[in-house]
Amino acid sequence: MKTNNQIPPGIGALLNGWQYGFESVVDFRAMTEACLHDCPQCFTEKQKKTLTLDEIKRTIDQISDLGFKGIDYLGEGEPTLDKDFFEIIEYTSSKGLIPIIFTDAATKMRDKDFIRRVKTSGASVAPKCDSLWNPEYQNWVVGDKKKKFFDNRNYSIDLLIDEGFNELRENGTTRLGFDMVISNRNKHEVEKTLRYCRDNNLWVVFTFYLPTGRSGRKSFNQSLVPTLDDKRKILESVVKIDREYGFIHPGYNNFVTSPCVEFLCIYGDGRVAPCVGNETIVGNIENDSLKSLVDKIKENFPCHRLENYDGNCTYRDEISF
Repeated sequence: MKTNNQIPPGIGALLNGWQYGFESVVDFRAMTEACLHDCPQCFTEKQKKTLTLDEIKRTIDQISDLGFKGIDYLGEGEPTLDKDFFEIIEYTSSKGLIPIIFTDAATKMRDKDFIRRVKTSGASVAPKCDSLWNPEYQNWVVGDKKKKFFDNRNYSIDLLIDEGFNELRENGTTRLGFDMVISNRNKHEVEKTLRYCRDNNLWVVFTFYLPTGRSGRKSFNQSLVPTLDDKRKILESVVKIDREYGFIHPGYNNFVTSPCVEFLCIYGDGRVAPCVGNETIVGNIENDSLKSLVDKIKENFPCHRLENYDGNCTYRDEISF
């Protein structure tokens, strides 16, 4: 992964917490399984969190001790609904780690005081983005029959921008961006969304469906999945547009604009897997040290070793152009 001084600042190419490269971020489902939505591609099973707050803090201690730089808080549900949300993210920051909150934004982040406390914590925020432009599609994805999610989410984004989450930071990063799952119903929005983000210092990753969770089931609506040729065209387009902004990258099969930096996934009951794309359980933090589980992942899944990693996801289609 290129370093900050090789990437033009001010275009949102780097989310604060994701700028350190592979093996720098841990996915931790330390928050509640509660969620107001019913997304068809959800990669979680809404399993109840059983780790206590003390166990969560001890796990954060181990993550810090192992030299990781950030923690993605995502799944099993909406993180901001957790009763210990602020205590968890503020403790994360106190250990020198950057909390990265993947959120619907519409539920809690319409409150200025709430987002100001999030900002004070040092966290980065990645609101759900299936579409910035199409309310019908966005509301359909989350299963919102009242058709309010799109407007509420966009209102929250405006507040986050007003509070300066997308301001250029000294290290060239932004603290606000989007995780956009690409389907056949929104693939035509990629170019417009990318330009909007580059012009407003907003981070964006364009995610192709994972073969896990709901999108890994036989019942998943395969008509939503872009063809390999469509994925290739998306990569070509993103790489071409980013070159206009001076951001040179090869295009990746996982997040298109960025290599994956996540190393392992810790579930709310303490189980540990290599990543959200590989749900093989290697142990449990209630019984095993995190270091021993990291070593076990590297031993059993060589593709997760830094020396073997090229930035592309080994669990998604290979895409070349």
